Amino acid sequence: MQLSRRTMLTSMAAMAVVPSWSFATEPRRILLAYYSYTGNTRSVAEKLRAHVGAQLLEIKMADPYPSDIREAAERSRYELETGTLPALLGDPSDVSDYDLILVGGPVWWNTVAAPVMSFLERTDFRGRSVGLFATYALTPSHYESNFAAQAHNASFLPGLMINEFDLASGRAGDAIDSWGVRTGSTGGAKTL
Repeated sequence: MQLSRRTMLTSMAAMAVVPSWSFATEPRRILLAYYSYTGNTRSVAEKLRAHVGAQLLEIKMADPYPSDIREAAERSRYELETGTLPALLGDPSDVSDYDLILVGGPVWWNTVAAPVMSFLERTDFRGRSVGLFATYALTPSHYESNFAAQAHNASFLPGLMINEFDLASGRAGDAIDSWGVRTGSTGGAKTL
């Protein structure tokens, strides 16, 4: 059956004004907060941002660690052992506008780096899903449990732990891509 030109144009015009229906849910509002000392965690955060379209928030210290890694390590160990967490720049983060908060940092002394702990302690995650990601050199043994203990009232998604050697050699790309896509598009959070 051949349609007249008038019928085709009328049909096309009608389609242009008909609302398009979608069963997809409203896009998630995502905050991606991270602390990075050497740039490894920043690299992961930027790759994740490309997948999830998140607003990026760098966690910055009021008194940054010295550039000498040994001095920084001594100070961070002292902070973690004494619970004297570093002051951060700015007011506590208001995450009420976000559905999902991704928080990343390095693993120091087998746990969450002190600046990230400080961020977690001063942020109210009530009713929010939280996904953690971290970069590590040796072992991330207590990272997830200590992270959960600091991020009160949060619902947690499975975390992403990236070995710095895999990151440097380019072998971490698939894991980052997969976690970013999965985390940015799905629910499935659990409260710990």
